[in-house]
Amino acid sequence: MTQEAATQSTTPTTPLPQERHDQIIGLLEKQGSVRVAKLAERFSVAEETIRRDLERLGEAGLLVRTHGGALRIRDDRQDAPIAVRRTTNAAQKRAIAAVAVPLVQEGETIALDSSSTALELASALPDIPLTVVTNSLDAVRVLAARTHITATLTGGELAPESRSLLGPIAEGTLRQFAFDKVFFSCKAIDPRRGLSEASVAHASLKRWLLDLADASVLLADHSKFGVRSVSFFGMLTEVGTLVTDDQTNQDFLGPLEAAGVQTLIAAPSGANAGP
Repeated sequence: MTQEAATQSTTPTTPLPQERHDQIIGLLEKQGSVRVAKLAERFSVAEETIRRDLERLGEAGLLVRTHGGALRIRDDRQDAPIAVRRTTNAAQKRAIAAVAVPLVQEGETIALDSSSTALELASALPDIPLTVVTNSLDAVRVLAARTHITATLTGGELAPESRSLLGPIAEGTLRQFAFDKVFFSCKAIDPRRGLSEASVAHASLKRWLLDLADASVLLADHSKFGVRSVSFFGMLTEVGTLVTDDQTNQDFLGPLEAAGVQTLIAAPSGANAGP
């Protein structure tokens, strides 16, 4: 072998674009986030080349572009039973509910969805004159003990795992009310495509909630962000107020605040960082 051939055989080669893309996705799966400068150094290419890579991958829905890098997008298509969801990030959900309580004003008519975080809000509501409409069996049971709250449970088809009522009858009940505010959560938040649920029925009901309320309050802990599920029902810019916890990545929150979404941060006391 000649010296020139030996030199060529030991010189590292720059990965082809598709190879870079595959490796970037692999890094996101392991790390959750990547930075342009670090990727440019890793692949021995210009930062502008990496920015173009990230833009293409973002357009394909494989990641979320952020200032200086990108974040992972996960698929989550399974909806756990309400008993399981209540114990997942429980401290964060209680803290989010506590921050949301002052948004409820005496005399209002509000809607609560069947999410575990809205259930925490129902538990935290003071016993003041309110009308509360919900499709959650557990929330209406909690509210039944309040003497000044008028609680209405929608009819509808029973969804056993979420202990909620869904379908045309539930949606028809909602349409009979003029809501001052809706407090709701969702299965997943994709910054590019919006809010999604694991079932079309849940997504359809939440679409009605957004359409019927004067103001919307999204209750979402950090685990919801950078995730997409089965059925999309709304854009983040349709949300008036977001209440989340202090573990949510600022790269997700910055664009929302720039779009005029009010963001309130809850700081759980002694919260477990794990999901």
